[in-house]
Amino acid sequence: MRLLPIIVALACTVLHAEVDTGPIEAWLARQAGIKTLQADFIQERKLAALKKPVSTPGTMTMVKGGSMRWDLGQPTKTTAISDGTTIQLIDLEKKRARSMDADSSRARAFTLLGDSALNGGIEGFKKVFELIEAKETSGIYQVTARPRDRSLRKQIPWVFFDIDPKRKELRALEVQLEDKSRIRTIFTKTRFNQAVPKDRFTFDLSGYQVR
Repeated sequence: MRLLPIIVALACTVLHAEVDTGPIEAWLARQAGIKTLQADFIQERKLAALKKPVSTPGTMTMVKGGSMRWDLGQPTKTTAISDGTTIQLIDLEKKRARSMDADSSRARAFTLLGDSALNGGIEGFKKVFELIEAKETSGIYQVTARPRDRSLRKQIPWVFFDIDPKRKELRALEVQLEDKSRIRTIFTKTRFNQAVPKDRFTFDLSGYQVR
């Protein structure tokens, strides 16, 4: 009876060994020259109870060193701002805000593509994500991965990357949550190394209930 688990483990090892990391390495290598990144996106949330995904537009801003901001909705309904150490989750409709450590599992759901994953090359990427499989579909390199952090994996069991190997750009990022729902972020317009306003990573919380 012990033979079956051994066979399964060996099969998984072979599968992982066959993952072609070339396109990932090329994409990560490009990050070395990127100081700022600003992107427009469409976020699709897929729920089992809904026939069609719920789509919401948004914007993302990243500055090398850990600063990151997500704005979801037009007009913005939710904002997440991180300085690499802490993260603020802001609900503009309910006038509520919450601050937490950026290393917490809940916060890391917003910072999957932080400096630790992008700026350490393929080895740094593998420290954050376990690569399961990869395939190319219509010219897009699709990677299936799992977070290595166990507490984060409970919330986000699976992560899917769509990489354009010719442009060395991330086209989409999809996560599967513990309830089997999926959130897919499709980047529609990306701008590199453009000036970012100094106040981009600040938010006036006057009148907000802060926890």
